[in-house]
Amino acid sequence: MRWSERLLLAVAALFVCFTVLLTGTGEAKGKTCRLISIESHEVEVDGRAAVRIQIGTNRTGLSCTYKLNEQNELIISLEDVKFDKKFPQEYVPSGKIAEQITATTAGKRNALLTIHAAEALSHADAYRVYTMPGDPHGKAKEYLVIDLLAPLPPAPPSPARGHTVVIDPGHGGSDSGAVGYTGIREKDVALAVSLRTEELLRRAGAEVIMTRTEDVDVSHAGSSASQELQARVDVSLTHPEAELFLSVHCNSFTNPDAHGMETYYYPKTDADERFAALLNEELAAAGGLHNRGVKYARFYVLRHTEIPASLVELGFLSNPDEEALLANADYQEKLAQALFHAIERYFGEEGENER
Repeated sequence: MRWSERLLLAVAALFVCFTVLLTGTGEAKGKTCRLISIESHEVEVDGRAAVRIQIGTNRTGLSCTYKLNEQNELIISLEDVKFDKKFPQEYVPSGKIAEQITATTAGKRNALLTIHAAEALSHADAYRVYTMPGDPHGKAKEYLVIDLLAPLPPAPPSPARGHTVVIDPGHGGSDSGAVGYTGIREKDVALAVSLRTEELLRRAGAEVIMTRTEDVDVSHAGSSASQELQARVDVSLTHPEAELFLSVHCNSFTNPDAHGMETYYYPKTDADERFAALLNEELAAAGGLHNRGVKYARFYVLRHTEIPASLVELGFLSNPDEEALLANADYQEKLAQALFHAIERYFGEEGENER
């Protein structure tokens, strides 16, 4: 046999061997996985009662999809899976969240696990399905884990629930209020923060009366400053059910270095200063600006309303850094949350004092 013929035969033999090796590897990867064990126990997950179901497999790389049907059954579809002969067709897990798990085949290479829930699984984060490594020296090389979580206990009602608050977004309409270096207007910031505070309070079960919900004069277009202030007071006076009055503003000064937030009160009731102090604490914590304190003032809306009232200055539009913050939607959200929490604290402390 010629040398060239021998070389061709050797190359062909190597090609055949390499092909066999590749084919063998592909077959190994495509082998059907077997579910070999199932167990369950009650656990606590993120502070919630839960049932953890662990299903052992003889191989890694398990592939599955899952969905909750209208019958409150969690259906887990498994690809390239068979059940071991000893794997139970029906299994009753621990705890009270699930009644039963049934195991059925779906064609030659697929399987279904149906979890019949005793409790509704439609609440947020009701179940989690994932895999975790098994024992490399044991029979189970991987575990399919299903966590069934009990619903979170209902949150206690907000202290603001059932109470009524008047929110007064400063300025509006023909009166822009302060205007920053880039044109940010006080009336717009005040309205945005006030509307978000209103939303938070309504969600908490409070009643909210707004002096304005749009960019308008509260009295009438072209009204004088005194008419406008009285119109805001009148909104409060015509609602005898109102318990708090909050006026929302931004500050301004000729010196652009002026900075910080502050809250004001006029002591016409025993609670005015306390309300202003709570607002001050929450705004200082949330906004991170320099705290200029809780201050006495003779502002018209503070003196002429008949309920505890406070006027808040959220920051200086005349300060470029603070103007940028006050125009930012995320920062406005922080401010609204602060105002909301201060109002919650006010009614919460009031309730404790009455007990």
